[in-house]
This record gives sequence, structure tokens and C-alpha cells, in this order.
Amino acid sequence: MSTQPPVIGKDVLGRVIRDFSKIPWWGIPREQIPWYPRIDYGKCVRCGLCFLTCSGRVVYDWDFRENKPVVARPYNCMVGCNTCANLCPAGAISFPSLEELRRWRDQAQAVAKARKRIEELRRKVLSGE
Repeated sequence: MSTQPPVIGKDVLGRVIRDFSKIPWWGIPREQIPWYPRIDYGKCVRCGLCFLTCSGRVVYDWDFRENKPVVARPYNCMVGCNTCANLCPAGAISFPSLEELRRWRDQAQAVAKARKRIEELRRKVLSGE
């Protein structure tokens, strides 16, 4: 049974902000994996799409004085997620390379751990627990 990370506040939209930074990723401390968005403000068109669409992990805040997104909680970012970069109309958001992500996956032995967890869940579901 997993527990939810602690609530650390709400953002300007009223979304609950949880602290996911202390939850290891497949056994690796989250702070050891530099997977989070980097914004090139020279390209950023300040549309707000990144801020508004990152709702589950609430990685971004919005700087209303400067009218720009801010990566306020980088280690809340789900390792492997790059939805904000894919949606950015200006290509202003970047993440580490796919090769780097795969190195972390292999270092964490994530595939073997995922298979084991799926098998545990499969046994539980099929036994009616």
C-alpha cells in the first residue's frame, strides 16, 4: 500500500501541491536524478501551457511580475514525463536525453522491478484478494 506524499500547499489555481521529491524512483533518491524541465526564456512565449497542464505534480509556478513560468518544484517532476516540452509551442522547454533516461532506468533495474510488481499484482487480482 502506497501513501501519498505530504501536502505542502496549494497553488494560485487551488491545486494541491504535494512533495514528491522525497519519494525514490525505483530505489534511487529522486534528488540524484536531474530529470526536470529547463526553460529557455529567450524562446518562451509566456503562453502558460506548461504551468496549466502540469497538474498532477505541480512542478511549475507562474511569476506574474515577470509573466513567465518558473520551475518551482523540479524534483516533483515524474521521471520520464516531458508532456510540457511536447506541448510547448515555442520549443522552449528541454529535458535530459532519452539515452540518459535509459541509463537511469538500467541503473535502477526498473524493468525487473516493474515486472516483479506486476506479477505480484496479477497474483493478487487473479486470487480475488
